[in-house]
Amino acid sequence: MLQFDLTNLSGARLGERLSFSLDEGPQQFDDIRVAFLRGWVRFTRVERGILIEASLNTQIEVECVRCLDPIPQPVKLEVEETIGLAGRPRPGIPYRLTEEGWFDVSPLFREQVWVALPMKPLCRPDCRGICLECGANLNWEACSCQKSDLDPRLAALADFLKKD
Repeated sequence: MLQFDLTNLSGARLGERLSFSLDEGPQQFDDIRVAFLRGWVRFTRVERGILIEASLNTQIEVECVRCLDPIPQPVKLEVEETIGLAGRPRPGIPYRLTEEGWFDVSPLFREQVWVALPMKPLCRPDCRGICLECGANLNWEACSCQKSDLDPRLAALADFLKKD
C-alpha cells in the first residue's frame, strides 16, 4: 500500500502543490505485483478536489501468450486523475481522500498498469509456442509427437480407403 498524507491540500488555496519523487521497491497492487516504481507524483489543489499527476516507470512479470513463459514487461505510467475530497462525493470522481486526509494510490496505479499492458505479450517476436499434443515448449525442445497432415474429421474416410 502506497499512501500520501494530503491533509495540507484539503483546505489549501487553489493551485497549491505537493510533489514527491518515488523510488520504491516491489509493490503489490491487489492482483498485480510490480518490481519497482520510479518517477514523480504531484498533487495540486483544484476546484473539484486534488489533481494527481504522475510519471512512473515500473516492470511486471507477465506470461507470453504463445509459450506461457514468464517475461519481464516494462511499463510506463502517465497518470492524470482528480481525487475527491473526504466527505464531498462528486459524480465522475471515483477516487477520494480518507476522512483523515490520506490517499492510497494503489488502486489508481493498478488500473493504470492494466491499461498500459500489451494485449498479447510475447517473449520474442518469433516465439514458436507450445506443442498442442505434448505441451513441449518449442522454443527450447523439439517434440516427439507424430505430425499428421490429415484433418482429424477425415480420419474415418482415410481408414476406409486403406481397406481396399
